[in-house]
Amino acid sequence: MSALTSEILFEKFQVIEVLKKDEHAAVFLANHVYLSKKIILKVLNTLKMPDPSMVERFKREAKILAQLDHPNIIKVFDFGMSKEFFYISFEYIEGESLRTVFKTKTLTQEQKEHLMIQFLKGLDYAHKNQIIHRDIKPENIFIDKNLNVKLGDFGLALSAEDNFVTNPYSIIGTPSYMSPEQVRGAKLTAQSDLFSAGVVLFELFTGKNPFLKDNVSLTLNEINSFDENLLEEKLYGVQENIKKIILVLLKKNISQRYDTAEEILDELNVQIDQPTIVVRNVNREGTKSKLAWMLIIVIVLVTAGIIFYPRIKEDQPNSAKQNADKNSLQQSNDQQNQIGIEKKQGEPVKDQVDLNKINQPLDNTKTQQQAQNENQKNNDSSQNKSLGYGWLDVKCFPYAQVFINADNFGTTPIKPLIYLPEKEYTVKLVHPDYPPYTTTVLVKADQITQLKFSFDSVMGFISFRVNPWGDVYINNERKGQTPLSGFFKVVPGAVKITIKNPDYREIDTVYRVKARDTLRINFALKKK
Repeated sequence: MSALTSEILFEKFQVIEVLKKDEHAAVFLANHVYLSKKIILKVLNTLKMPDPSMVERFKREAKILAQLDHPNIIKVFDFGMSKEFFYISFEYIEGESLRTVFKTKTLTQEQKEHLMIQFLKGLDYAHKNQIIHRDIKPENIFIDKNLNVKLGDFGLALSAEDNFVTNPYSIIGTPSYMSPEQVRGAKLTAQSDLFSAGVVLFELFTGKNPFLKDNVSLTLNEINSFDENLLEEKLYGVQENIKKIILVLLKKNISQRYDTAEEILDELNVQIDQPTIVVRNVNREGTKSKLAWMLIIVIVLVTAGIIFYPRIKEDQPNSAKQNADKNSLQQSNDQQNQIGIEKKQGEPVKDQVDLNKINQPLDNTKTQQQAQNENQKNNDSSQNKSLGYGWLDVKCFPYAQVFINADNFGTTPIKPLIYLPEKEYTVKLVHPDYPPYTTTVLVKADQITQLKFSFDSVMGFISFRVNPWGDVYINNERKGQTPLSGFFKVVPGAVKITIKNPDYREIDTVYRVKARDTLRINFALKKK
């Protein structure tokens, strides 16, 4: 590329900075003279390329990107030939790749979903224009300072008009993001891109690539032979609706994956043409600066306390000390009285062991029976002085009635936390639309034990595609007329499916669905 030494290239690009350069190709940050804006300029020396296919890849990228005009896909301004040089000018993104974001930023759940939605919109647009990317990975997804997503590097992409310029059955792409059919060298479809998108989203929400191994051979073998159930275990802690989407994207069987990215956006209740809301970017340096200032403030306050506390203590009158001790004691009693089980309106409060008699009558006059009961409680308390207490925090989606050792403790969210003696308990969670869930938990003294559960994790999911159309019934309950977006939750077991269309034969069948199954069922109706 020694011939490219002029400050103005191809009579319209003013070079600002050389980003990459060798004897075959170069990448510049430049100013487009006619557009008066910064651009990225890729230049290829067609005479010195050791691999002629690289020239075809370069031209294909220019041709494909020139067809695409979408806010989540990098724009091509122009391309052309000048002597032996082929060039493309792209829009300049003041940002970094998603790979760099993974390494340098900490994203909130909201920001991750924001990136996910934009990425899927860009991919859906490409697919609707008959473009298969074939190299979806974090390095080819670019993020600007406002967390706007741009999908780029379509050098390996295929369009409907390409007629497979490169061998369609060769293995092309980045190994740890390939689909199983891509690994086998099979003909690729948009669903192959969606599998790769699933890997990217898996990494976005967990921080790890599920298939990456020590070398290429092991990685490709993992993609061909991975256990889908084990994959679900690796998504522990990921929000249920996001987890389900990723698991469907990563189905080995193409027919069980989503057909389009728009289907996923439908499940997220996002319209394809709905503008995405800008989410404030995460700036690590800014965060560090804030933390540094907070630390300085804390140090100053602590130092001031150390200097002035002894003097305040010495000057405090005895009566003030007594009042402070009295107030402290009263505050402690008040706090203890607040710990317990929230009483649901209309239900009796459950008996508690030595909780400072939170249910003690306001009337000071005690009946004989009340005195006996109090004595019995005091005896129980003295016998169990060695028994500590802890807290149980139950979080359940969407909600549940909580039974502990058969006692009803109310409906989640339960606040304040449930205060219990230290031991193992049987906890049952009940929701009217789901099968009940029972487990055991060990409450430890002076600790908060958390029980987190989502009822979706014990359900199965079914979606339908009916040709030409049909009314869908699940267990004799009408769900609507196709096309239907999203999945229907079903209780695991035998599920009766009925499809009705007055001009076609009725379908009446039964599917056996397991917990966490995601079935995509296609029906082709037959004339009567």
